[in-house]
Amino acid sequence: MWIIRPVTKIMNKFGYFFILPAALLISCEKDDYLNSYPSEIRFDISYHLLEGKRISCIDFDKKGNAYIGSGTELYYQYHGEIKSYNTGFPVLDLAVAPDQTVWIGTNGGGLCHFEDNKFTWYNMANSGLPRDVVMNVEAGPDGTIWFASCAHKLGGLGIYDGKRFTFLTPENSPLNQNIIDDIEIGPDGNVYIATSGTVGRTNIYHISGNSWKCLGKDEGTFYWAKSFTIGPSGSIYIVEDFSLSSTWQTDKLYKFDNDRWKNIDIGDQPLLSFFTAIKADKRNYCWLTSSEGNESTLLVFDGSKWFRSPEGLFPDDLLITTLETDSENNIWAGTWSDGIFIINQ
Repeated sequence: MWIIRPVTKIMNKFGYFFILPAALLISCEKDDYLNSYPSEIRFDISYHLLEGKRISCIDFDKKGNAYIGSGTELYYQYHGEIKSYNTGFPVLDLAVAPDQTVWIGTNGGGLCHFEDNKFTWYNMANSGLPRDVVMNVEAGPDGTIWFASCAHKLGGLGIYDGKRFTFLTPENSPLNQNIIDDIEIGPDGNVYIATSGTVGRTNIYHISGNSWKCLGKDEGTFYWAKSFTIGPSGSIYIVEDFSLSSTWQTDKLYKFDNDRWKNIDIGDQPLLSFFTAIKADKRNYCWLTSSEGNESTLLVFDGSKWFRSPEGLFPDDLLITTLETDSENNIWAGTWSDGIFIINQ
């Protein structure tokens, strides 16, 4: 375990400041939370939203309303109605903060704050971002915004506490690579990030206040990993991605359990899809995308058994880009070219 000491200075338009990530502390009644949802896994599509649109990201406010990124548009879905707002830049990711405002990562505009129907921009010029590309955004329970602004040997993990920006890189933190491919915040408020950039060196780091822990080998744990997920009980699932490999290895699913990574055998299920989308639902079941021929499939692991969506659930040649769960534990499957399919649970 490492401790980041507040000794590195960063400069933006406000001058110099010290790195001091906020402590994130929350508690939850895990057993009652998990038991409040039916255990049955269903594959009933109740609604097809934003047909024909490319979906990059989905998040929900505390009332269950959805914010959706598609191209340069931010969509807001509430009570069956949809409003749209044009950001002017492709939306890569978004997160609804505890104050119900929205933080948006874009390609070319930097980090955007959407409040009262207005956009406020933070970028290289006014806030010292390493790039005007922000690929991942998460909001902590204390309102701290965590995001990735990086490239090979450039930038890393950004943190905004409402007053100042901090940027963590391999030079001033335990990060083993600059590129942050995914950020998740667990039910306890702790932050988890996945690094990438060089094959064989992907790591998952756990951040609690100023303390860091690498969940694996310091030099690298996985070949490559684009995304991972954390369930309400704190279980972590990750897909090791071998799509860049010439060894013909198939992608693998791992679960972090008892302080180690355990390979979950997928048995005779179809192979995991290219850049597998993954999401742990509110019962701690792990949902993943798979493909067989030209058919997209959803696989679900309930902790002991596998379940597979029925043949013909989705149109042929459909690519699922993101999976999210709403407040009722329905699964929202965002796609590359045909909107969102909502699957009742």
